[in-house]
Amino acid sequence: MITVNIDALSISELRYIAKKEGIDDVKLMDREDLVETLKELYEERMSTFGGEGASYSPSTQPRFMNTIVEHELLNSVGPLPGVEPLPDFYPETRIYLLLKDPYWAHAYWSICPTDLQRLEHKEVPFEFFLRVSILKENSQLVEVDSFDIDVSREDTSWNINLPERGCSYLVSLFYRDEKGNNGLLSQSEKVFTPRCYWMDHLDKLQKDRACFTLLTSSLVTKGGVMVENPLLKEVADKLDTWMDN
Repeated sequence: MITVNIDALSISELRYIAKKEGIDDVKLMDREDLVETLKELYEERMSTFGGEGASYSPSTQPRFMNTIVEHELLNSVGPLPGVEPLPDFYPETRIYLLLKDPYWAHAYWSICPTDLQRLEHKEVPFEFFLRVSILKENSQLVEVDSFDIDVSREDTSWNINLPERGCSYLVSLFYRDEKGNNGLLSQSEKVFTPRCYWMDHLDKLQKDRACFTLLTSSLVTKGGVMVENPLLKEVADKLDTWMDN
């Protein structure tokens, strides 16, 4: 199968490629004809290279194929030596937490089949949930708040919105049965969310226009439109409140 990406090219680029591919009268062809001709050419070549028993080597690849198309050969690549497929499950129950940005983290987990069997043998309906713990440093790292997220037995990952910056988070995987019993299955390592420097130095933004321009310049389009950014909005809201007071 071939997925052609030449539609975004300019007519000059299309004519240049067509000429290099040996297509005649490219100057007389309009954009639509050029795109259609090149698509047919590459599809024909790929069907030739991808056919059963066809000899395929780097020297027979179309000259411009790699730069303007993405393609998948019909004859799939065989197993590579020393490369093993990922297992369907692992022999332990684990949960991991990765920080995506100061506002979001990604949790993913796997549950050992023996742990599932142990819960099922109790013959009491159960479900899973995640407990997200917010930790702050006060001589030592202590939990100051937490919230729960219900997940299904089919779920293996979840994106988590982080309500505060400048603190640490960890996520725990629990089961809960109909009798109200809870049990911890696994707990992740802690991740730290950095706090924005300007949230604690609003006076510098208010007094120094250059600092404020520097902070916002990368998020403003040429037309003067501000790109949606939660961190900048948080800074602006706090700056408004600070100036009102």
